[in-house]
Amino acid sequence: MIWNQSTGALRGHEGQPLVIKDVGGKTMMFFISGCPSMANCNVVQALDLTDPDHPKQVWHYVKTTDRDESAIPRACCDTVNRGGSYADGKFVYGTLDGWLIALDAQTGKEVWVVKSAWPERGETITPAPLIADGKVLIGFGGDEFAARGRMTAYNLEDGKQAWLCHSTGTDEQVCLDENTNKDNPQYGLAGKDLGVKTFPGDDYKLGGGAAWGWYSYDPDLKLVYYSTGNPGLWSPQYRCPDKSHEECNATNPDELGEGVGKFDNKWSMTIFARKVEDGTAVWAYQMTPFDQWDYDGINENFLTTMKIDGKDVKALTHFDRNGFAYVLDRTNGDLLQAHKYVTTNWAEKIDLKTGRPIKVREHSPLEVGRNVQACPSAMGGKDQQPGSVDPKEPNIFYMPTNNWCMELEPQERTHTNQGTVYVFANVYMYPEKPGVTGKIKKFDVLSGETVWEIPDQYPNWSGTMVTDGGLMFYGSLGGDFRAVNRDSGEIAWSRKLGSGIIGNPITYKVDGKQYVSVFSGIGGWIGLPVTAGLDLNDKFGAIGATAMTKAANLDKIPQGGSLNTFRVFE
Repeated sequence: MIWNQSTGALRGHEGQPLVIKDVGGKTMMFFISGCPSMANCNVVQALDLTDPDHPKQVWHYVKTTDRDESAIPRACCDTVNRGGSYADGKFVYGTLDGWLIALDAQTGKEVWVVKSAWPERGETITPAPLIADGKVLIGFGGDEFAARGRMTAYNLEDGKQAWLCHSTGTDEQVCLDENTNKDNPQYGLAGKDLGVKTFPGDDYKLGGGAAWGWYSYDPDLKLVYYSTGNPGLWSPQYRCPDKSHEECNATNPDELGEGVGKFDNKWSMTIFARKVEDGTAVWAYQMTPFDQWDYDGINENFLTTMKIDGKDVKALTHFDRNGFAYVLDRTNGDLLQAHKYVTTNWAEKIDLKTGRPIKVREHSPLEVGRNVQACPSAMGGKDQQPGSVDPKEPNIFYMPTNNWCMELEPQERTHTNQGTVYVFANVYMYPEKPGVTGKIKKFDVLSGETVWEIPDQYPNWSGTMVTDGGLMFYGSLGGDFRAVNRDSGEIAWSRKLGSGIIGNPITYKVDGKQYVSVFSGIGGWIGLPVTAGLDLNDKFGAIGATAMTKAANLDKIPQGGSLNTFRVFE
């Protein structure tokens, strides 16, 4: 380790620092803390890396006015921040209580500040914004708080709103037009307001679909890609008026034409491809219609070029929480492959023609009071922690996985108000196999085969990073930061850090020297029972996370918050 710097905060440290080579002639690093309290919420630090072994702080910033204390108890799950973005001399990031802030990267002075999310509506900003084509795109979390998801774009220059597109609502509100899904009408076409009609009554207004994950951009196609979360409250009572819920759970309904289900709860759990200039959706593919398992679709979307059937395809690859790895043509949304990458029993397979999952009734928690077993757990085959890919091997991915199942029992819905947590389900999560609760997998998305895997006693909540030198880096919840031989899957090097690792490693060079940096600091949904001091004997606590914490002995891991940097020697 070359240097280590405290973030000045506890709670979960998801995300990663950002290194920019030329900020007023200097190489600089920017990083953001979480939000343990409003007095110490989302502090930005900027370091001068001119001497990369001895960085110096140039400035730090924290918003001190108009803060909203209610954001902390309304953050699901944990008060994390996944980083910022840089362009045109500005560092841009979001705060937990809903502010989107552009700072002068050299001085830390405010360039513009806009309000983009409202905690009283259940909305909190945890994702990193995306800067594309002169616009800043940002979503928020809040599906369990009855928030209604949306993506908003602001002009980078002055912070003025460029466009706003909801995840649920009328075609106009969701930014669909007559050409949306024209190559795949089975996904659902404009003209029918599916974002309204596939919910009972006005419940689309509480319909979730928050875009709290990662965003991608193709500058050639000028398309922005992102995915949406679960359709709000977990109990199917909220989203299906049929008391048996069978019509809502049908494998291949055609209630609304083109294979669209009457209560699919569109457009939650959906990959969107939107035009960056105005937000219009070119295509939208829903992975888990009428979700009952909290399989938020927000995970990262990889953009690569793959050789498929002898042709170069502009591909989008998505490893979903629902246990399936999807490959689509990102130009028009054609579904090309869908393979299980972890133990998955809620669906038999994905029908490549319709795009719909073939659900297994036995593992569908439909009736109130009926306890159902399903794999993966609500935390998914993987959650937001990003995997990695070498563009030279575009079908091979290095993925952190959670190997857990769950029991889920829907509860009666009473009433619902935005800004108040309503799940209406008892959730108990447990390891798929004793002693192995997570894995790192080298996975081929075209064949569906696992090349190698590294079992771990802890779930994997850190991202992975591959290097051109044949290594793959990742961190464990036990605090071990590791370098792995990409060919063999053997651990080549490991270093114990001060706390569990849920951050994502980065690498950069200064003056010909290569460095790797990663946060340590246990937290996130998986570590919330530790950071919040919850009762581990309540197996339903933190929507099932307490049982995971107890089973994986995460309560033995110390808290912390630091940025750790290593030098890579040849």
